Amino acid sequence: MRDQQAQTSTIHVKVTVQKDGDKYIATYDPKVIQVYESDTIINFKLDEPTPDDIVVKSVSIIPKDQEQLSTPSISKNGRQVVLSDVNSLAQTLSLSFEYKSKHDHALQLAKDGEMEVVYPQVENNPPGMVAMAMLAVDGGPENNPPG
Repeated sequence: MRDQQAQTSTIHVKVTVQKDGDKYIATYDPKVIQVYESDTIINFKLDEPTPDDIVVKSVSIIPKDQEQLSTPSISKNGRQVVLSDVNSLAQTLSLSFEYKSKHDHALQLAKDGEMEVVYPQVENNPPGMVAMAMLAVDGGPENNPPG
């Protein structure tokens, strides 16, 4: 019997926050996180060249009434965020990160060029949905007997 922990998939997202004039720019790699397995862990980590004094203040999920993603857990040092995705519904979710300096000053983030889109995004593709989509494209099996 396999251990449940061994079956859990983890996706790592590299986060960088850099000063740009009087504002900061946050980038995510990948910007759109494709999830194909159930019960997937998504791990965000602040990475170089992010200055050591910048930490995650909070993370909001959009839409708020979603039931796919767990409440984000921010590490004690503020440099890592972990959440889980049940991935049972094909849906696109956005995450809105707020950052601050360790001196408790909120950082003013520059807006992404795509103002109406909040990144990073989680694109849920539940197991079995890919096969169903392929059937829909192919027309599926014929249910009309000859005659």
